This record gives sequence, structure tokens and C-alpha cells, in this order.
Amino acid sequence: MRTLVFEVAGEYGQFKKPYSPMSPVSYPLPPPPAVLGMLGAVLGYGKNEYTQRLNWARLRIAVGLRKPLRVFRAALNLLQTKDGTDAFFRPRAGQNVHTQVPFEFLRQPHFRIYVAGLAEPVADELAACLRNGRSAYTVALGLAPCLADEVRWIGEWSARALPAGEWTVHSAVPLQADISVHYEDNRHYHRLRLPAVMDDARIVHRYQEIVLAEDAQPLRIASGEESCYGVGDDIITFL
Repeated sequence: MRTLVFEVAGEYGQFKKPYSPMSPVSYPLPPPPAVLGMLGAVLGYGKNEYTQRLNWARLRIAVGLRKPLRVFRAALNLLQTKDGTDAFFRPRAGQNVHTQVPFEFLRQPHFRIYVAGLAEPVADELAACLRNGRSAYTVALGLAPCLADEVRWIGEWSARALPAGEWTVHSAVPLQADISVHYEDNRHYHRLRLPAVMDDARIVHRYQEIVLAEDAQPLRIASGEESCYGVGDDIITFL
């Protein structure tokens, strides 16, 4: 299974959890639908077409932390545009149309992303863009103001399915029946549920509970047959 590997990093990231609209908090890593958006930005696919052109139903994605998880919280001074501004979004005279909203951001996030299941022409085009440092649109780490400072090509390999056994995994791990995580003392883990598969109508078809280590070090797991894959020197689990 052909797998493309690249890294993305920036000063801030914010992958908003849908149940926190008033005081947005962030997933600790980009969920697979957010990764599709990054790929669409690199390839220049429109927001209404990238899910189909990337074939969301068969795409497989793994994400690993390359730096320890850090969280930054700040109150942003937002402008109320519904009825407090004119057509050019200028505040109306004599009205205070600003409101402070607390936001949670990831500080200096750095991820390694593994993408498999792309059609060959699309994979060829994506690999060429990443190798040459070329992107049709600016890649964002979630919210539009959280721009990626670096999108770096790592390489491509054929992912090889591994037998059942004990493995040291370099990506976030899905919690499923045939995977058991060996939690270690004096390490902090993040366990959460995130959208794993989402169609072009923004309807989530599958959620996945995952675990990752906040120190960005590998996880030790016991897995069943073909739950882990070798990609280059890394061992990963797809979400």
C-alpha cells in the first residue's frame, strides 16, 4: 500500500471540537478530515470537491506528534458582524460590537502525517508538490489564522502489514478490540474521541477513540494481525 509521508508545523494550531462553539477548545492533533483539507490545499482542490477527488471513503491516515503537546489559552477580541457593522465590516458609530472569547490553541505544533489509499495520479501529483515545496493554497493548522510555517516532504514507502505482537508505535493509536496499550508510569496520555471519516456534506460516518502520549514519544502496544504497519523506519496505526 503506497504511503506518502510529510510533516507540518507552525506557531499555533486550533482543530476545534464541535461541541465547544462558544469557548473553542482544540483536538491535540489534526483529525483525518482536517488532513484531507491540508491535502486539498496543497493540490489546489476547491472546498466543495477535495473530499471526492481524494476519495474520502478509502483514504487511510495516520498522525504522529513530533513535538510534545503544548496548549496555549487566550481571549480573542472578536467583532460581532451580524448587525454591529456596515457592509465593509466597519463598526457602527457609538456601538461596542467587540466581544472577548476564550480560545485554546496548540503551541508550536509539529506533526508527521502518513497518507495511503490515494489514486495513483493523485498520489503522484501530491508527492511532486511536497517534494518541490509547492502548494496551491496556504496550508492552515485548523483555523485560517493558524498558518503552517513548514510543510516538509519526508518520503514514500509501501506500508507493510505486521503480524500480531508487541510493537512500538510512532503515531496516535486507535482503541479497538485487537489493540492494547501498555501505559507507563510518569508519562501523560491523551485519550479522546474524534471524527475519523467524513463525507463531502460534512457528515461524520465514523468516530474513533484514540490515545497518544503527550511527550511525543512512541507508544508500546500489543496488536492483532495487520493492525500495525511498517512505513520506512516507523511503525504506525491508521486511524
